[in-house]
Parts: sequence; structure tokens; C-alpha cells
Amino acid sequence: MVYGFISSLDDETTKAFFRSNRIPTNNIYSTGGLGTLAEDLKTGDVVYVISCNRFASVRQVYTFARFCADRGIILHFVAEPYLDIGNGKTWRPAVASTIASMVESEQKAKQMMVNGFKMSES
Repeated sequence: MVYGFISSLDDETTKAFFRSNRIPTNNIYSTGGLGTLAEDLKTGDVVYVISCNRFASVRQVYTFARFCADRGIILHFVAEPYLDIGNGKTWRPAVASTIASMVESEQKAKQMMVNGFKMSES
């Protein structure tokens, strides 16, 4: 099966692109439905997403890409084909390292925000 993943950043142009790739409307999942999409995916399925910025966080991109790679699901990033996973494609070591570093930085920033908020409450 072929699926699409969209966010509030997507519009009719994205939907037209998905239709041109024969993605049925009921196979297009939005940001809140990522867990449901993951549950529906099987080996050999294909997921199209316009850009990595459709995900809520870098960690979510990383986790979903690893999920797809581990299960033989093809993940296409239309605007960033260097992030494509599956069908013999993997991230180059430099890309994987950069994304892992971004995940770590994102986590540290979240922690700093939480700690800063707790300190300002006192």
C-alpha cells in the first residue's frame, strides 16, 4: 500500500501530489495520526511525506525513519530525497550523525525549558 503523511503546512497542492501518486484519501494521515499510520504499515509499504518539517520534532523523524527501516517500509521525503529510507537506501553516516546530534540538542533544549520553567515558578 501507498500512504501519505501531512501536517497543517500542507495544502491542496500536496493533496494533488498524493493523488497523482495514487494515494487514496483514506491512506493520508495527519500529524496526530502518526501512531495509527505506524500500526497500519506492513513490509513493502511506501510512505510519502513532503518534508521532514511535517513531523513534530527531530526525534519523531528519527524514530519513524528507524521504524520504517527496521520493518522494510519505504519512506520518501519529497523535498529531501537524501533522507529516503528503504528499498536499498539508508542514511549516509554523516546524515545519520547530524540527525542524532540534532535529536540530542533538541532533547537538551526541552530539558532546559522544563528546568527553567520550574525555576521561574518558585
